[in-house]
Amino acid sequence: MRISHDQKEQALAGMRLLGTKKAGALAAGLTIEALNAEIKKSAVFRKRVNEALTFGKSNLADNALEIITNYALHPPAKTDRNQLTAAIALANAFIPGFRGTVQGKIDHDIRVITGVPRPNYQIEAPRKMKTIKTIIKDQDGNYLGTKSETVEDVIEGEIVEQSSVGG
Repeated sequence: MRISHDQKEQALAGMRLLGTKKAGALAAGLTIEALNAEIKKSAVFRKRVNEALTFGKSNLADNALEIITNYALHPPAKTDRNQLTAAIALANAFIPGFRGTVQGKIDHDIRVITGVPRPNYQIEAPRKMKTIKTIIKDQDGNYLGTKSETVEDVIEGEIVEQSSVGG
């Protein structure tokens, strides 16, 4: 099945807008398979598709950078972290050298309830473990053996007040 010139132009316009072949196929009313088949048939169309995809990805990166810049220069009263995270992800993907992250922090005030020693099930950090040796004797006081236990001190607590910082 050959694709008409108008369908090719519509597909290219969709790719320039969103940077994906799927967007181009939807804009032209085609399936992705039909679009891929036409790309394989025509070297000129393949070149134009690659240019359109590159332009579309650059367009997405510019839009993402604009959102990030607006948040930085004109911060809203309440930040939409989903939109900001998505914009940072797009900028990370399409802008070479861009490394952005969104970080938050939660602070807690903790009230201590009990201090209970717990056994340390992870033997990978022997510096933090404390070994308790118990001498076992019979009723007459004769030595029977030594019992060794490894424990780590743990403080149990509950959250008294929770506050969210950073968004």
